[in-house]
Amino acid sequence: MKKLLIIILLFESFVSAAFAVRDSLGGFQYALVQAPDGKEWESPERLALNKEQPRATFFSFADVVSARKVLPEHSAYWMSLNGDWKFKWVPNPDERPKDFQRTDYDVSAWDDIHVPSSWNIYGIQKDGTQKYGTPIYVNQPVIFQHKVAVDDWRGGVMRTPPAHWTTYKHRNEVGSYRRDFTLPAGWNGREVFINFDGVDSFFYLWINGQYVGFSKNSRNTASFNITPYLTAGKNTVAVAVYRSSDASFLEAQDMFRLPGIFRTVALTSVPKLHVRDLVVIPDLNSAFDEGTLSIKADIRNLDKKEAKGYSMVYSLYANKLYSDENTPLANVAA
Repeated sequence: MKKLLIIILLFESFVSAAFAVRDSLGGFQYALVQAPDGKEWESPERLALNKEQPRATFFSFADVVSARKVLPEHSAYWMSLNGDWKFKWVPNPDERPKDFQRTDYDVSAWDDIHVPSSWNIYGIQKDGTQKYGTPIYVNQPVIFQHKVAVDDWRGGVMRTPPAHWTTYKHRNEVGSYRRDFTLPAGWNGREVFINFDGVDSFFYLWINGQYVGFSKNSRNTASFNITPYLTAGKNTVAVAVYRSSDASFLEAQDMFRLPGIFRTVALTSVPKLHVRDLVVIPDLNSAFDEGTLSIKADIRNLDKKEAKGYSMVYSLYANKLYSDENTPLANVAA
């Protein structure tokens, strides 16, 4: 049986002040903003607002037993938001509901849509009619009016295309999503993040009516720290997804253009002092009989108190492929 290696990190006693500072990537902005200005989705220099810096994929677990099961659904600190969301589709940005993020805005008459999904596909009815726009296939060109010329992107995605194009009437579809959630009791005093594993192609995010930020880049996880916006009991998340944005100039491959929240949405929770990122590099000696793992951990402290007296402890396990079965490796020195 083939085996994979898994690493379990235990936070026990870190020796001194632990706060890793990392320079922000270009285009990532961090600020308390009351509302979007409406230009974010057509401003190439603005990639994200209040979105977490990219990191390796891993999850926090409450104990070693659950961590050895590897997948996030085994963690008490992971909560799926997949399922039915309230949904409103419009063919153009000017027609979208402007105040739907407000907690007193009534969305009870809206349709239900399953997340994750692509709304073009979800809206195809049994008789073949299309409730939420048309799935558009092209090989390399973008789906909005353009020309092959230097700086053509400056014209944006809202230019008027030929009348026979699908995007002549549906110039830039917008899907507005809403749902409620309640945090698990065991998450009190911890930092809470909302994670969108894939949204095509741009979205704004609100929690309990408060504007959190926005994200481009549909194929990578967009994670936001929503701790300051949460309340005890019921919370409301609202998301406005735009089919096309300036990012769509880059995402022009041989594929269907399918907008929507098309991958998992989940909440995760970490302690205020936590591992923000990991770089794990394996190597073998020249005889191929001994291996090493070089591990660098980016530690972040979101508490007001200085972190003292902590350390990192690593354990290494051999895991059977496609299985939860694993055993600790002997003779491993960390």
